[in-house]
Amino acid sequence: MIKDSKFVRYLIIGVFNTAIGYGIIFILMAFLVIPEIANIIGYIIGIIISYVLNKIYTFRTKTKSKKEFFRFVICMICSYLINFIVLVILYRNFGVDKYIATIIASVFYTISGYIFSKYFAFKN
Repeated sequence: MIKDSKFVRYLIIGVFNTAIGYGIIFILMAFLVIPEIANIIGYIIGIIISYVLNKIYTFRTKTKSKKEFFRFVICMICSYLINFIVLVILYRNFGVDKYIATIIASVFYTISGYIFSKYFAFKN
């Protein structure tokens, strides 16, 4: 996967998007918003930013399709559900620190998000 230039671009966008998303999530958690709600808010904002940047930079699609956006949102919802399940299991069941659990869960989100985006949302 690392030799795939689209994956490298996806990771670059992901780093930028993650910084924004984590910033939102961690700020909300610092103000006593429970991790699950902070996570949802951060990821909603991140999905919007991610679509625009991945459409333009990663997958370089020219279509102006509502269907493409809908497919991307479905992909990110699936990735988010994977992320959320991992977060809840780590934080609630295993007592992993909420910040560490958030970071670990995001790895699952990133990998599944790329696979879903490449083969479903932005497929050529």
